[in-house]
Amino acid sequence: MKKWYLLVVLALSPAAWAGATEELVARLAGVRSMSCDFEQLVLDRGGSRLQEAKGEMHVSRPRQFRWHADSPYEQLVVSNGDVVWIYDIDLDQVIERALGDQVGNTPALLFSGNPEEVANEFTIEEADRHRGRVTYRLYPKGEEPLFNLLEVTFEGDTPRGMRLEDALGQQTTIDFSNVRMNTALDSSLFEFEPPEGADVVSEL
Repeated sequence: MKKWYLLVVLALSPAAWAGATEELVARLAGVRSMSCDFEQLVLDRGGSRLQEAKGEMHVSRPRQFRWHADSPYEQLVVSNGDVVWIYDIDLDQVIERALGDQVGNTPALLFSGNPEEVANEFTIEEADRHRGRVTYRLYPKGEEPLFNLLEVTFEGDTPRGMRLEDALGQQTTIDFSNVRMNTALDSSLFEFEPPEGADVVSEL
């Protein structure tokens, strides 16, 4: 099966690869903002569960996002487009750093960044298409990316999930539900003020 799949990939023409890129860019361009619930599962190379999380995500252009995992351990990640804050509630610690430009280092920028940049940063192919769902596979072009591949699945024009795989074979799957697209989002969602008394580590 693996050899057969490899032959199919090798047989794809440059036009087929270009088509997948254009399709994905068009779908991403249609996502001006998004709110959803998510479930995240992290597996090691052998398929054993390392971590699970549930929560809510909001993204909005340009480059703004809010990721709030509320179970089993609460964590908040917020970006206003320039700065990203990572708040570990249990440790009462905040890390703040400049938000980089590359989607390869910040996957949330796939939905909140410039869709045209995705074509520059990734080699893109269609991985699967079935019953109205299509999955695109993205390979980072940059040096030392955080992951080896990223897959994003759409149902029609609605994002349904992502899957990431790193160099060690660790896989992270994120499923989206209750997706609300292109609604007005309060700008306060993308601002963060460290709580009084929290340990703040600035990397700005």
